[in-house]
Amino acid sequence: MTRYYTLVRGDKIRYGCQRSGRCCSSGPNVALTAYDICRIAKYMGVDWRELRGKYIIAIIADLTVIPALRGMGDGKCAFLKWENGKPTCSIYPARPLRCRLYPFIPASPSNPDKIYVDPYCPGVGIGEEVEPPWKLLEHYYEEAKKHYKKMYELVFEQGYEPLQALEKLIDEVCREAEDSPDWVKPEYLDSLYNK
Repeated sequence: MTRYYTLVRGDKIRYGCQRSGRCCSSGPNVALTAYDICRIAKYMGVDWRELRGKYIIAIIADLTVIPALRGMGDGKCAFLKWENGKPTCSIYPARPLRCRLYPFIPASPSNPDKIYVDPYCPGVGIGEEVEPPWKLLEHYYEEAKKHYKKMYELVFEQGYEPLQALEKLIDEVCREAEDSPDWVKPEYLDSLYNK
């Protein structure tokens, strides 16, 4: 298991993205929330159901279902494209919050003043000293808490099967997204990165 660096509020770290594509090429390991899925669908101009299988998969473990980015056979993200020899994200403005946070990795919503850093990211240790994106981390925790709380209610209190519960939740969130709340807007999420 990777030994992550641990940072707390007030800490800084040298970081500058090197556009290596490592973060998008190391396996299908990015869990999504209903909010991520709706942002991606809205950005692509499709119903979220068109993303199933091709871009997003559901991992079912017992009574829990976790939507995740689909990896290709070589471990690369389905949204990773190459332009002029450089890796690029084909949905960059709508990329999932976990991707926006990287190389910073959430530690625990019960300790929002702590965050991990992936030391294998080529940009760690390069560039200017920066603070972790605390406001974006807080926003991520809010969305994740709402997502998992609603999933719990649907499965354990209302009796939906896990996959049905996930689809119902995504439908509800995507209906909310039609009114263009701040959480749908890429510029709003960008503004949270270093506030």
